Amino acid sequence: MKSIYFFLLVFILPVFLFGQRSDVDRFLTVYSKDSINGRSKMEGSLGTNMKLNGYYDLFGGLQDSETFNIGNIDVFGTDDSDSFKMDMYQTQIKLEGVFVQKNGKDIIAVVEFDFWGGNGHMRLRKAFIETNHWQIGQNWNNFGDEDLWPNIMEWEGPPSGIWTRTPHIKYFSTFNNDKWKYEISLEAPIINYTRFGELEPLVEEAYQVTPDLTFAIKNQHDWGHIRLSSVLRNIQYKFEGEIDNFIGYGLAFSGIYKTERKNNFQFQLVGGKGITAYLTSVAGLGFDGYPTMKDEFDATPSIGGWFSYEYYFTEKFHSNIVFGYTDYGFADMERYILANDIIPEDSILMGDYFYTHTYGIFNLMYEPFERITIGVELDYGIKKLDINGYVDDIFIDDSQARDAMRISFGFMFYI
Repeated sequence: MKSIYFFLLVFILPVFLFGQRSDVDRFLTVYSKDSINGRSKMEGSLGTNMKLNGYYDLFGGLQDSETFNIGNIDVFGTDDSDSFKMDMYQTQIKLEGVFVQKNGKDIIAVVEFDFWGGNGHMRLRKAFIETNHWQIGQNWNNFGDEDLWPNIMEWEGPPSGIWTRTPHIKYFSTFNNDKWKYEISLEAPIINYTRFGELEPLVEEAYQVTPDLTFAIKNQHDWGHIRLSSVLRNIQYKFEGEIDNFIGYGLAFSGIYKTERKNNFQFQLVGGKGITAYLTSVAGLGFDGYPTMKDEFDATPSIGGWFSYEYYFTEKFHSNIVFGYTDYGFADMERYILANDIIPEDSILMGDYFYTHTYGIFNLMYEPFERITIGVELDYGIKKLDINGYVDDIFIDDSQARDAMRISFGFMFYI
């Protein structure tokens, strides 16, 4: 009886809810009376993306996660309790202004908030000013591709996705050919570090002293684009009370292909060392680098990718499939804390530790009215940990994996 009630709730409730159409203007827009070249000199708009986020965990260790973050699965956990929750924290408020200069070029200002700052507290998403060549403020990090996002109900995205927002100074231009665009930026270094329950590197966060440097080149057409981006980082850390640094670097290749029927294919491939702070499922966990048994400090290698395909059965009814995979690990690790039920807590391990995250999604979406989309989605993911090392001179070769499944549903009302 419980299961019947739940599925009625998931499939019938969204009929009375609303969604998003991002290809229309805001309703609330104001214009100044003075004009330049037939355009209002200033205009401003206020809008909101109202999103209800509903999810039912069928099993796995993500009952307390608002998003389907594979990195949060406790591979040693045993609680497979089901769980049902709804919230409105992902609702966004956006203010945008445009100032037309005497030469006819625009200065754009954007401020955007949501309520994802913990317990419904407001959080700053974006705050930037953009001219025809410069963008200054906080927006999507230039290492990622801001034009990509699979059309999904859960908002974590594939584990190898790069959707970090950071303060930056970015310059962009073309090679006298509008089909080619290059972007170079100085990005604020990412220093947020949360101690991790399963494996904890004995490394402390340190103050950073240099920005991250990115460079990207994009080839754009009517059908979409392809893009190659790179990042170079100088990362400071504290180990056994001493401050030192190491170099991180990465490459990402991405693109989107769209048809006249709005069907689209998106993809992103990423690889490098010392870039885990950019990967959505492990960002902030302090995995960028680690001490080795060779008395060195190495940047953590990582590689991954994802793709999505959206198909429109009709003008209003469409579906998405998404698959993602990430692999990263620590070879010849000198010291790691392993905390689980198999080995006594706070045991020190020496050896190899490798993680893989696998992510898959299938959804159905319907747009009964303009600016409205209803969606229901099946999310499935696997987190796997391979351990090969020594604890107190005892050799351990162990592999732990755990999967999770969730049904996500809800709406976004765009106005």
